[in-house]
Amino acid sequence: MGKKPNKSPGGTRGFDFYLNKVALVAFTALAVVFVVTAISTEMLTPLLIAALAVVVAIPVIVVWWLSLRRAKPIRLAVGSVLAMVFCLVFAVGTRYIQIGIDTLNRITEQEDETASMCVYVRSDDNREMEQLLSETFGTLALSTDNTQAAVTQLNQEYSTNLTTQTFSATTDLVDALADGDVNVILVDRGHMSMLEDLEGYEHTADNLREVKSFHVVVQSNNTPQPSSTVSSEDSVFSVYISGSDSRDSNIMATGRSDVNIIATVNTETHQVLLLNTPRDFYVPLARSGPYDLPDKLTHAGIYGVDESKDTLAQYYDIDIDYYFRVNFSGFEDIVNALGGIDVDCEQSFSSTISDYPIYYPQGTIHLDGYKALYYVRERYAFVNGDYQRGVHQMQVIEAVMKKAMSPTILTSYTSMMQSLSDCFKTSIPTDLINSLVRDQLANPTQDWNIVTYYVTGTGSSEYTYSIPSQKAYVTIPDESTVAIAKDLMQQVIDGKTITAPQQ
Repeated sequence: MGKKPNKSPGGTRGFDFYLNKVALVAFTALAVVFVVTAISTEMLTPLLIAALAVVVAIPVIVVWWLSLRRAKPIRLAVGSVLAMVFCLVFAVGTRYIQIGIDTLNRITEQEDETASMCVYVRSDDNREMEQLLSETFGTLALSTDNTQAAVTQLNQEYSTNLTTQTFSATTDLVDALADGDVNVILVDRGHMSMLEDLEGYEHTADNLREVKSFHVVVQSNNTPQPSSTVSSEDSVFSVYISGSDSRDSNIMATGRSDVNIIATVNTETHQVLLLNTPRDFYVPLARSGPYDLPDKLTHAGIYGVDESKDTLAQYYDIDIDYYFRVNFSGFEDIVNALGGIDVDCEQSFSSTISDYPIYYPQGTIHLDGYKALYYVRERYAFVNGDYQRGVHQMQVIEAVMKKAMSPTILTSYTSMMQSLSDCFKTSIPTDLINSLVRDQLANPTQDWNIVTYYVTGTGSSEYTYSIPSQKAYVTIPDESTVAIAKDLMQQVIDGKTITAPQQ
């Protein structure tokens, strides 16, 4: 009898034979896992699933054919090499898909909002927390529920029973500390941030020392307006995009909302309206009563993202179904993970608020995370202030989207996904996101008509809901631009094609 080709000269099967069989089993298993994982995203259309199955089946069939029982050694070797190569391809592909799934789950996972509560004393007071427990703590009436949660937490931590004195406004609170009426205050960091916009209080933080900071779950003292229930089958929905000025690493920490954009989306007509509302817009808060003062829109974020969403829904008389939240601490990371972005700077300017001087020349410029952050935050350098900042925010959103959809994302995929999960949070359900991706994959050549518009107003100095004791700069709405914004949103909802009005 002749010698079988898959046996060694000694009559036993060679190492290459067993290596081939191990590679075949691993290769086939990874191919199945890859296909199942891709299907589990629920983002693929039936046609794409069939195409994926065919694409994966072809190398599987080829490798198995090369590795048939009576295959010659050269075919076994080629089959083994191809099996190991495709093992790597399928393993990496499966890993990338799983990272994407995990990121999406983290972004859409619902979490409690938290408030950063701080204990402050005068800058010349060197006492630590344990030495302050016998003092009367000044607190703020506007955040009674959060304050009570913070007091309860401190009482439990230090086995004490704190005494508090309530003040009606943040200005009254810090004035009482400065005058010695109280020697320690307990207040939400977000409320303290409002003082930066008040004449005479811009440098309050310089005269204070933070003794302790900690988080409490936000205790809402108003009932949020119910949002519409939108399913993956609905073609129209609205999303409130909020950019918090909080530098807290916890994206669910409350803070002033410096970016306030309503995205009205019609997936059937592929129309999107991005409506920007200035941070200083003087509007009634959703939580306020009929006789309460209006407030700056940015202050709504201190009471939670739902407060901002419901305030805008109330003001524009629309339903806003979801929110999409981004904070500045994660924004830098995602731009850096993308290798930076390119934007068209309409006019040269220098940042007035960055930690070190940054000059932005006119024309196409490349921005890293830090420079992009202050590109979207700067407003004092422009005559039209908030409106130009809104234009920059739209530019950066578009630049990030373009870069994220380019092939270069593959070189920074893992770091970008990590940055995404740290930077964004949304209430949009995963099934709706999956449906949007699936529809786009089904019509990859379909262009979206994205129109941007911003409402305007005139500057004024007014008392506000959050700081009733001192006037603050606000923007009194130009109702004609508000009417245009409402009409544009209704056109998108009605399935009409929209164009950007002249501004």
